[in-house]
Amino acid sequence: MAKQHGAAALICLLLAIAMTWPLAFALDRAIANQGDPLLNAWIVDWDWYATFHHPSQLFNANAFYPAKDTLAFSENLYGVALIVFPLRAIGIAPLTAFNIAMLLGFAFSAFAAYLLGRAISGCWIAGIAAGIFYAYVPWRFTQLPHIQHVWGGWLPMLLVALLHYARTPTWRNAALFGGAFLMNGLTNIHWLLFGSFAVALSVLIAIRSPRHWIRIAVCTLIALALLAPFLIPYARAAKLYGMERHWDEAKHYSATLRDWLNPGITNRFYRRIADVQIDPERWLFPGFLGIALSIVGLTRGRRDARAIAVLWILLGVAGSLGLQTFFHRFLFEHVPGFRAIRVPARWANIAYVGMSMLIALALSKRRVLGYVVAVLLLIELRAAPIRWYTVSPQTPQAYRWLTSQHARVLELPIGQEQFDYLFMYRSTAHHQPIVNGVSGFMPPETVRIVDLWTSKKNDELLDELHRIDVDLLIVHADLLGDRGDEMRAWLRQQLDANRLQFVARFNASVQGDWVFALGGPPRPRSETLERFLSNQMTYSDDTIALLDYPRFGETIGTNALFSGWTMSPWGIREVNFLFDDGQVRIPATLSEDRGVSRGLPWYPKTPRPRFTARFDRRPWFIRRETDVQVEIVDGRGNKTVLDGRPIDWIR
Repeated sequence: MAKQHGAAALICLLLAIAMTWPLAFALDRAIANQGDPLLNAWIVDWDWYATFHHPSQLFNANAFYPAKDTLAFSENLYGVALIVFPLRAIGIAPLTAFNIAMLLGFAFSAFAAYLLGRAISGCWIAGIAAGIFYAYVPWRFTQLPHIQHVWGGWLPMLLVALLHYARTPTWRNAALFGGAFLMNGLTNIHWLLFGSFAVALSVLIAIRSPRHWIRIAVCTLIALALLAPFLIPYARAAKLYGMERHWDEAKHYSATLRDWLNPGITNRFYRRIADVQIDPERWLFPGFLGIALSIVGLTRGRRDARAIAVLWILLGVAGSLGLQTFFHRFLFEHVPGFRAIRVPARWANIAYVGMSMLIALALSKRRVLGYVVAVLLLIELRAAPIRWYTVSPQTPQAYRWLTSQHARVLELPIGQEQFDYLFMYRSTAHHQPIVNGVSGFMPPETVRIVDLWTSKKNDELLDELHRIDVDLLIVHADLLGDRGDEMRAWLRQQLDANRLQFVARFNASVQGDWVFALGGPPRPRSETLERFLSNQMTYSDDTIALLDYPRFGETIGTNALFSGWTMSPWGIREVNFLFDDGQVRIPATLSEDRGVSRGLPWYPKTPRPRFTARFDRRPWFIRRETDVQVEIVDGRGNKTVLDGRPIDWIR
């Protein structure tokens, strides 16, 4: 049996790589989108950093300064972080470690469902088929931005441990159940709430003798005691900041029975029948093959296994309907924790556990059919190749500098989610307290500061920053948009009044990152600062570049021109366009651009700053749904990689 389990684990890992391709090729730069994946990568990194540097401050994470218990604004993901602690300890970068955790989450979900299927069917291939279904159900791919939902393996592991204990009710086996319960709670609070309810009812089915409930109850209580330090901060934050979901929000994310027939667009087999008008959180269709096999499984196997499977399916479907039914509405109104659930539709994952059990029962003692079904499930549930968004794996200069500081920081602009997500992720390089933050909840102080910024009350904003003892202001010049002129004029006024002091300029994009201290002795103004305040270009002592075309999310037709420019004090050796998450590399043509050269006269070693590539039509080896990154190699041989842009080719 050990060899079978080893072979199954290897298959699950290889399938995780294949079914999420090309994630494994771009571990250092791939993200599902530019929002929650950056937030979750920050959380996993903070878990590691705080554990080994400030364990008592785990929930006082560095974002949303000066709020307290800020990690409790989202899932804490500690169970995921534990898996990658060894990777971080040997120097693996935060995003790379996060993406390895993503792959392991898929593999573990498949392997855990395999163990459950194998346990109830006695058939190896039936377990493999159950694992494929559970790990790669279309809903799992709509949850790519939420790694905690990719890590669904602890739910089937709870049932594996329960059934094992039911056969041999020893303290050791009860402890295994308690361990699975603990890890489930550390990994995903949704699964803690939903799974606890489902597995408690399953105990009544699996364990007939009440005297055998005692060991399970004791080990579960011990697990809850160990979970308490990870749950109490949520109660504190909810009380302090009034954090709970409103009825209308939970109602919006409550599924309908019709949603169970909507596969969404992540699945390649069913995307043509998707209803994209429905929120992706409610794309719940598990596939026709899974439904058909579940129906067959109702007539096969042990009665207790079938009963548990049906129980989980009924709970999952009923729970997914959220506030439209009495079940979740009662939990929402009366049971602690459920008012923090924004998306009741995620109950669907409980149903998928039950379906995976019935699939295993349907294939029990049908070995040949099992292999056929496993292959068909891989075809039916395929989402790869996936278009992963890409970010530069390089840490900008300002964030490297912050590693040597001890400062509380506000980055501008604030209140624009796409930037705040990025600022949070970049703080994994320095872990200094930052005012910026975006999450499931926003504390009042952050809301106030965002309001002052968006309403252009800059003087009041600076007063507020002084009040909460912010030390540094970082202005990202290229991100200011139409507020650039206004901000430069305001910065000049504050410098004249000695309310701000210029600290340093750091290379970033084209116009740089500008750091100002709030207070302190007056400092002389440099020529570089005066040029910036006068809206003139300034010198960078490293490679700078800008991709002009295509735009973010642009649809590309025939005769497509990809174009941008780059400058470097050391000259430019080559520029490459990277497609399909870096799998395809196409050299760019370098040429003169007198306008760029005149505007940036400091780079005589870059006489040909313009880089271009023209395509009469889409090359056959590039996917229609793809991304493009720019890689620049300067005269020293050093590489600079820009953030990627998603693009769509018409044909």
